[in-house]
Amino acid sequence: MKPTALIIVLSIIAAFMLVFTSSSVSIFGNFPPFKALQSNGSQIAKQKQETGSIFRTIDGGKIWFAQSVINTQIGNRDIKIYDIVLDVKDSNIVYAGTYGHGIIKSVNNGQNWEQVFDRNNILLPNASVLKIAQDRKNPDFLYIAAYQNDRGVFLKSTDGGLSFIQTYITEFDKYAVSSIAINPAKNNIIYIGTTQGGFFTSYDFGETWEATKWITGSISDIVTNPANSKEIYVATSNRGLFRTSNEGKTWKGFSKELSRAAARNQVRSIQIDPINTNTIFLGVTNGVLRSTNRGASWEFLGLLIPPKNLPIDAVKINPINRNEIYVAAHDLIYKSEDGGINWSVQRIILSNKEKRIAEIEIDKKDPKNVYLGIR
Repeated sequence: MKPTALIIVLSIIAAFMLVFTSSSVSIFGNFPPFKALQSNGSQIAKQKQETGSIFRTIDGGKIWFAQSVINTQIGNRDIKIYDIVLDVKDSNIVYAGTYGHGIIKSVNNGQNWEQVFDRNNILLPNASVLKIAQDRKNPDFLYIAAYQNDRGVFLKSTDGGLSFIQTYITEFDKYAVSSIAINPAKNNIIYIGTTQGGFFTSYDFGETWEATKWITGSISDIVTNPANSKEIYVATSNRGLFRTSNEGKTWKGFSKELSRAAARNQVRSIQIDPINTNTIFLGVTNGVLRSTNRGASWEFLGLLIPPKNLPIDAVKINPINRNEIYVAAHDLIYKSEDGGINWSVQRIILSNKEKRIAEIEIDKKDPKNVYLGIR
């Protein structure tokens, strides 16, 4: 072959390889970063994913991947997740509350999971675990809000989940213990809420309980103010938002302040800004609300969410960077890096259209490590 012809052939081959290599990187290796939402509608970044019950990102949300549930006694990867908690000592250890499978636990960042079996057989293998709380000062203390044998129960472990005792059970069938919060200043004080509307307080690490308030609405979330442990916010799915500023002696409802929000009574989640605790975020049926004055006034964040994706299921603030906010709406996960002014969005491929992203958990030691629970 003549040198000129050889050069032409080699040039064609090199050009072909360059195009192929660039395409491969773009599709399989370097997924493009989030695209900002524009005023004329959402631009949803898509990527090839497996389906699963728990998703995780290790790069702050550029790429999400499914975490497998492989224990044969659990049986499949499509269980419903109610809560995800990372161990306060070692974030490689992850607990997840499930519907009908109790607690599942991973010791390797969610790569493998096993069901937690209680030596006392108090936590039943078929329990639905709605909330898990871990005492940051006593990490072996785990508290569980659950539903089993048609009753809501509060369970307590002092050995890291090896065994549990039951210290509270709902008076009537068909009501669950749905929420838990630990007082940030006095960890002996614990709060729980029920779907019947009962708000209960324990002053002895969950050993005994007293009824503090009957809200007559299903309690969906309890959040304590990290800067003022006497201040507690309680969200309900049908009665709106309540606050006590004196550990439950008196209460304020926010029905009037939230009157502009059509779904003001259907509050699904609360987040308090970890730095400026006057700022509060609410996930409601028709959007995300923010108050910068402890609830005196509210505004909707500028999220462009397709109506079919509502309601908002979870809102989470990065505990290290308050400007970073995640919002879950059905199969979409939104992220803001500037305190809620601009947003980007990813679609998570779920196993069926009935599934939703119901839980967001951010690793406090490495905030780029984020988990999503699917329900």
